Formats: sequence, C-alpha cells, structure tokens
Amino acid sequence: MKKKKNIMVEVGEIVDNAKLYGHQDGRLNLLFVEGNRRRIDRNNVLNCYHLLMGLDYLPDMPIEYLPMEQAVDRLQGRRLFRATLVPVKGKGEAAPDNFKVRLTPVSPDEYAYYDGVCIDGQSRILALQFAPLAKVKPTYKEVSIPQGMDVLAYAALRNNGKAWSGTDFIHSGLTAGDGETNHILTLCRRYKAAFIFALYSLGTADLTACQVRAMLLGYKRIGDFPQLRLDQRTHQAGDRLLALLAHHPFLTADRFNGTFARGVKRFYLHTGGNLERVADTLTLIDKDLWDKYFTPVPGQYMSAKDYADALRAVSDEYEGRR
Repeated sequence: MKKKKNIMVEVGEIVDNAKLYGHQDGRLNLLFVEGNRRRIDRNNVLNCYHLLMGLDYLPDMPIEYLPMEQAVDRLQGRRLFRATLVPVKGKGEAAPDNFKVRLTPVSPDEYAYYDGVCIDGQSRILALQFAPLAKVKPTYKEVSIPQGMDVLAYAALRNNGKAWSGTDFIHSGLTAGDGETNHILTLCRRYKAAFIFALYSLGTADLTACQVRAMLLGYKRIGDFPQLRLDQRTHQAGDRLLALLAHHPFLTADRFNGTFARGVKRFYLHTGGNLERVADTLTLIDKDLWDKYFTPVPGQYMSAKDYADALRAVSDEYEGRR
C-alpha cells in the first residue's frame, strides 16, 4: 500500500472512502488503540454481523475515526493494533460460528500507511471482515479531539453510553412486523416482559428477549423461529388467563413474574392443553392455598417446576373434594 496523500476533510462530514483514498472496497484501514475495551465481545461482533446481513449498512450510522495525522500526537505512549478475524479451528477464513479476534501490534513507523484510529465502531469493523459482507460499503465520520485530551480518553467518553436493555427496546416504539408479537409487546409495557412472554406462548416454544430484539431490529422475522408458533390460539389463551389474573381476588401483580408464568405454562402442558382446567385452578388460589403450596421455606425460592407442581397440587386437591 502506498502512503496516501494528505486530503482535507471537514470534521463531522460523512465520507465515501472509495472517493477519498481510492480503496477498491470503499473501506478505511483503521487501527484500534490499546485500552479501548480490554476484551472485544464476540457477541457484539455477531450482533453487528446479523444486523448487517439483515439490514445492509445504514449510511447515517457511520464508523467514527480520528485521522492518523491527529492520532499520532495523542497516543500518550499507547500502542495501536491491527484487528483481524481468524478461525479458531482449521484453516481458511473466519466464519460467524468459528472465529476469534487477533490484535497485532503495529510499528509506529507503519502508522502512515493507515487511515486513522477507530473511535466508535470496532465491532462493525470486525463484522465486516466476514466473507458474506465483503461487498458491503460502510460510511465513516471523521472526528476531532479537544486539545489536551488523548485518544483513549476521548474513545471512553464517546462510548460511555449504555447498551439498550430489553426494557429500552420494548418502550422504543419499534414494531416487530408481526401482529401477535406486537400485541405481546404492548402488554409488556404494563407487565413484566418475562411474564407476558411465557403467558402468551402456551403450548409452543418459549418466546425470548433475544428473539424480540432481533425482530424489532428487523433482521429476523417470526418465521425464522420455526419452533415458536404465535397465532390466534396463543393470543386468545393469553388474553383469557391475563384477564383472569388481572381481576383475581387474591393474586396481585407483584406475583406476576416470568417464573410464575413459566410454571403456568408447564402446568398447561401437564393438562394436555386444557385451558379450562388451568383457568379453574388459578381461580381456586386463595391465601391458604398460596401459603400451603406456593410459599417456599426460608432461603429457598420457587422455580417454574415448583409453581407447576403447586398448581397440580391445587387441582388434585380440588378434584379430591368433588
């Protein structure tokens, strides 16, 4: 690679690297600075890969970098690394199910052969190295560091934001592209998500926060989870039990958590999918039965299996009195 010429770029401008430096793949050659995240999270790399596969590259979400001409004076003795993906097993190219990140120190006398230092977007840079993304052309945004601040301090400040939690996604207003899932998400704004996920997936595989996140971000659809069948049956069953619990004379919302709902789900399977029996059993619960079957000894907690066993005991006791 030949040493590139100095080219003036307005700070904050999103640039097309193919036009700027003439790289054939339209990508800048960026280095990682020592200390910017001690361990690169493989899951973040995989998440970026799946997003890019599903959505392509969003031009208004550029990788931010500091040009090398500015970076060399702000390193404070820290090393720069070239980051590559290599296979964990065998030879050949890295793949999403077989990769690790290799950081190779770069000699200061080679810095001029690189375009700059990555400030925000390390996981995207790595994800773009997977072969299926070879033709994806990212965008870049040049940043400027205030006087007296080194590269790492700025990178830490820039990346200080917390990753979105499941609650953030639920309240984001994003839609999943599926009516049943969107109905569930609406209810998650009033009840605990894990509780609703289990209550509205009776008789089918578990609905998970990771699946919902993937659908909200658009790189997965409900059909990508063949074991999960959300339909009119699960919708009506969930509505029936939720209405019963919401107006229950004893049970209150503080008891409506994911473990309790997964216990209801297990009991539903035990009954052979008899929704009436499940509803009747839940209706029977009062303080005496709760204390008898649903209250663990001090130092222990109720698992989903424990809740299912308790519901079975309530049902059996009622049947025995008939």
